[in-house]
Amino acid sequence: MAPSMQRGKQTARQFKVLELLENSRFGLTTREIRDQVIESLGLSSLHEKTIKRDLEHWRQLGYPIEQHDTANPERPKIWVLDKTRRKIPRLPIGVVELLAFSAGRELLYPLAGTPYWDGIQRLWERMRDSTSPEVLAHLDRQRAGLIVRGRGPGNYTKKEGILSSLNRATFEHRLIQIRYQGLGKNGATRRVIAPHAICLFDGSIYILAADGPSTNDQTHPGGTIKSFKLDRITAVAFLDRRFVPQRDFDPDAHFDNSIGIFRNNKPKKFRIRVTHQYAELAAEILKHPQQRVREQKDQSVVIEIEAAYEEEIIPRVLSLGEHAEILSPKSSRDKMAKTAKMLLGKYCE
Repeated sequence: MAPSMQRGKQTARQFKVLELLENSRFGLTTREIRDQVIESLGLSSLHEKTIKRDLEHWRQLGYPIEQHDTANPERPKIWVLDKTRRKIPRLPIGVVELLAFSAGRELLYPLAGTPYWDGIQRLWERMRDSTSPEVLAHLDRQRAGLIVRGRGPGNYTKKEGILSSLNRATFEHRLIQIRYQGLGKNGATRRVIAPHAICLFDGSIYILAADGPSTNDQTHPGGTIKSFKLDRITAVAFLDRRFVPQRDFDPDAHFDNSIGIFRNNKPKKFRIRVTHQYAELAAEILKHPQQRVREQKDQSVVIEIEAAYEEEIIPRVLSLGEHAEILSPKSSRDKMAKTAKMLLGKYCE
């Protein structure tokens, strides 16, 4: 299993342990916590020692989790979270830290409705509560001079319920049926998917998911992991089935060949010539993690990209107009020529 997937599973498990204790009125035994974590996350097995390590993790972070003896022989020891003592200590937080967190928080507005956003909000409130009024006043003055621009985050207020369900399905490995309006499609269709991760890109939220198993007794979804934009999901329904995530899926490596969110079929190797005047702009527009820029004798440059998707490259080359030319592959040159003829026809009418 990829390291990032392993870390993600560990984090999901640790937060589930904390959530169970927060929602428990009378405490839970180690075995009860283990059994509920297995049920919630759809695990095949889990050792009680792992649960104890998770509890110790939260204790070291300052959470007042204690083990108490009981008079019940079936539940001799229980874990209890003392909610009355959950106060964050005063931290030496300065204006710079608050300013940075305030700006970063704005960029994460699309996550509203998920546990991530709830955590961000709680941390923000605690940071402010632990800061003196003088520092907060200075922060407000400084914050007025910091502008966060770029493409604005999507407004997902009306999608909060759907997003919450998708987040739960992702962490619990639940198959779900969604109603999805594909781009350029006339109507929405219903499809079963196995959500593996949630991706925030350019102010929008995407669900990375594989098509669900075709039969009821199959729990291993196969096929390519696809991106489903939250804006186009109009309904979510949980199915009474779980799935086993693809072992070779690594969120960190998933977009290695992508400039943005696109990923389809096999990537191609590109060589793109750009005039000297637009060389720097082209490098910024393409901005592929694997691109190499080679300067030519006439001061133009050739940008080489080992593996990328045509659907991402062609629109960016077109935005550079006559200053850029795709040298290879031939299939992309042919598409550019066809597009150029169509444009010429439109503007010569």
